[in-house]
Amino acid sequence: MPIEHMAGVQLTGHGGIEKLEYRTDIPVPIPGEGEVLIRVTAAINNTDINTRIG
Repeated sequence: MPIEHMAGVQLTGHGGIEKLEYRTDIPVPIPGEGEVLIRVTAAINNTDINTRIG
């Protein structure tokens, strides 16, 4: 049975930690032809950091 939802932290805008929202209702993407779905257990990138800083 495929998993329909995943958990994650959603960035909701500029600012501090109050702009990070933990969610458990994020739909799992369905890969298209020629694509793969990769399970990631933890990640952060510069775009997320720069968006929070403003």
